[in-house]
Amino acid sequence: MKLEHLLKALLVALLLAAGAWIATRTEWVTEEVPTPPKGEALTNELYATQQLVRQLGAKVVKPKELSTMPSRRATLLLSSWHWDLFPERERLLRAWVQGGGHLVIHADMLYNNRLQAWLPVQRVDDDDEDAEAQKNEAPPAPDSQASAPASTPSVAQRRKAPECDQVIEPEGMTPAYGNRRDYKLCGGQGYPRIKAPKASQWAIEGSFGHEMVRVPLGQGSVTVITSQRLFLNGQVLQGDNALLAMAALQVRRGTEVWFVSEEARPPLLEWLWSQGWVAVMLGLLALSAALWRGAVRFGPLSARSVPGRRSIAEQVKGTAQFLRHHGADALHAAQVRALDETAQNHLRDYAHLERGARAKAIAKATGLDADALARALDRKLKRSDRELPPTLQLLETARRRLKPPTPSSR
Repeated sequence: MKLEHLLKALLVALLLAAGAWIATRTEWVTEEVPTPPKGEALTNELYATQQLVRQLGAKVVKPKELSTMPSRRATLLLSSWHWDLFPERERLLRAWVQGGGHLVIHADMLYNNRLQAWLPVQRVDDDDEDAEAQKNEAPPAPDSQASAPASTPSVAQRRKAPECDQVIEPEGMTPAYGNRRDYKLCGGQGYPRIKAPKASQWAIEGSFGHEMVRVPLGQGSVTVITSQRLFLNGQVLQGDNALLAMAALQVRRGTEVWFVSEEARPPLLEWLWSQGWVAVMLGLLALSAALWRGAVRFGPLSARSVPGRRSIAEQVKGTAQFLRHHGADALHAAQVRALDETAQNHLRDYAHLERGARAKAIAKATGLDADALARALDRKLKRSDRELPPTLQLLETARRRLKPPTPSSR
């Protein structure tokens, strides 16, 4: 029993020593893990900004396309690259702004030639910025080892700037929130840079120039921002971005803010069905009828008649009755007509030939005597009762040789 107690005590001591070693060699800290987006935030990159607008009492409108313009006193955040898919859109947008609307765009939209033609805000290209930076550089002192820093950073320096920058509203402009103050703008420096005209209503300046500018245009105004990520879900809540975003949109209780970030169109088949389902159905019915009419059938349209031959007695009786009622000349004319109809179907230009040429054409095709055929085809020739049967036999022989009997009639 003493040995058992001793082993237990040794085990407890080892566990305590291990716990003490772990406690002295480790450090417990609190780390914030961002909650992954879910729901609408997964597909809508402006979801957080839109929620802020709603919380401030404004109305959020999210059209799928810029087919219609907002009301005159609304704000339009336009970030769709295909908004000018139709040429009349630019004219309607300009008229809307001049009539009292407030347009908010990124500085990248200034590359659009249609907007550049009437917007009072101009962009600053890289070459212009580098030239201005070199012009403002202070000359180096002769006795100094290092040159003085440039008063205006170059484009390369600006692109390496920190994620957050201290910005401020310029003097002489009405502040957005009552008092002129500094803001912490996060999300990297915007590009391209912009030139603020003297008639600006409101602006934000940072280390590298203007970050936001609002200028009047007619009865409305246009706000240009350089930070493309200001309104995105992952940036709008950093630093003072929310304050700057709401100031750029001029959000007030009861106002209307439009977010146009895409130019979506319904699929062609869906659009055709919704706009003209009657025409689609009629076209499908016509196509079905045409296919049914031209399709290969499984059988004939009607039952095929069973071929049969009259007996000799019936043939003799029928011929006798014909001769009794119409005479020998009518029988000869009927036989000549039957031969002519058959020859027209088998001999080229038969209908345009004279009697002698017809006899030669038939003789060549059947191997019969041409002179005998010429006499047989002559309807004006008077024949005796003995001459009529050989003549009819010759004409029928010629007809049958021109038109061989079908296998089913044999």
